[in-house]
Amino acid sequence: MSPPDDRLPTTVTRGLVLAALVGTLALAVSQPIVAAGVPIGLGLAVAVGAAGGSNRRVALGAALLPVVVLAGVATVGLAGTPIAGLVAVVGAALAAAVCGVVCGQPTAVALMRTGGAALCASVLAGGSALVAIGIDTVGGIQAALTTALWLTGDGVFGLLVALIVAPVAVVAALLVVPPAAVTVPSRYDSYVTSRNALAKLIGIAAAVAIGGLSILTVGSMLVPTLEPVVEAVTGSAAVRGLLAAVTGTALLGVAVAVIARSVWRQTGGRRNAAVAIVAGTLPGVGLPFAAAIRSGGIGTTTVATLFGAAAAALGVGWLAAWLYEGVVGRNEATNPETAVAAALAAGGVVSGASVDTATLSLELMRAGVATFVPIAAALFAYDVGRYGRTLAREIGAEASRRPQLVRLGWSGGVAAVGVPVGALGMAGATAFAPTLSVPATAGVIVAVAAVVGGTWVLVR
Repeated sequence: MSPPDDRLPTTVTRGLVLAALVGTLALAVSQPIVAAGVPIGLGLAVAVGAAGGSNRRVALGAALLPVVVLAGVATVGLAGTPIAGLVAVVGAALAAAVCGVVCGQPTAVALMRTGGAALCASVLAGGSALVAIGIDTVGGIQAALTTALWLTGDGVFGLLVALIVAPVAVVAALLVVPPAAVTVPSRYDSYVTSRNALAKLIGIAAAVAIGGLSILTVGSMLVPTLEPVVEAVTGSAAVRGLLAAVTGTALLGVAVAVIARSVWRQTGGRRNAAVAIVAGTLPGVGLPFAAAIRSGGIGTTTVATLFGAAAAALGVGWLAAWLYEGVVGRNEATNPETAVAAALAAGGVVSGASVDTATLSLELMRAGVATFVPIAAALFAYDVGRYGRTLAREIGAEASRRPQLVRLGWSGGVAAVGVPVGALGMAGATAFAPTLSVPATAGVIVAVAAVVGGTWVLVR
């Protein structure tokens, strides 16, 4: 016999997945938007799982995380009602919990990196929201690009400033980038020599360009035929665009290098995923932002609201990942099967709370299905999850299949019986709703709860 481990037996795991599927389908009968939350939860689970792997997987997970959060914020925002938005969140939580049942709990390292990615993406999303507000303020994308191109000023003076800022930014990026990111220790001396030579070459080229522009400007005062040349050079959008692109890229490199240097020593191992996180979150936030800005059907105000809400959600995610990392480190984390049961029960309660009619109708029956089936599936998942956890602790994941099937059938039968009983109770409540007073209704609820509780004790 193999030693016990923390994995649930395969048969129990399949039963939990089936219960989650049945509960989700039942919720979709009344609230179809729950289906939109499922891929969001799956994407979140994939992003967290990837954060525990190699640097390439960390970068992919960091890029996926803001995309998933943006999709979740958009889904909740387009839900239309708070109940629908809450159901979408329940669907995402249920999908993520099912992934935890199948693939296991995320490790502390994965949670730490996920928190770092969430924090970085939150800062970038907040900055994107501010950029969107600025674009809206100046009057659109074209006006914003024009403002960025001519940010250093018009005429000869503005071009001279741009010719100074661009090479300074490039040299700063060369000097700040950690040598370990581009070379090995044995070639450090040659790297420093090449870097310094390149920095000097950039400085000389900038000095030549500035000197040439100055001579051309002075010459245009003496030779009027040179004035069109000066105006063409100083007023060229291509020249300004090239200098602005070089400056922006260099400043971005400086920011990444500063982050890499600041966190490089905050690790006890040979690997540090900070660069991979930054390299992943930059396109993860930047590409959706560019696509949203370029889309003609989305206004800049909507984009600013979307990315601002995503920044807040990612900030909350960073805090949650940081707190949950400590819980996992202390081995106090909630089992994923319990999370599945909690998500199913929450979905049933939310669906039941959305019922606003007391007449027996098709809509009420749909609400009854979306209420009682998820709650029954939640009870099934909780009971089977406890049983599977006991097997995993005492026997291991290789436990015999037959007793598991017997337990699944028994728990499923008890849960299935509860659905028609609950439906009949709902129909009775509908019939007596116009005549029962509030104390009488409370008495009926207490009596039904006592009957159900007594039956449960007898069955156990």
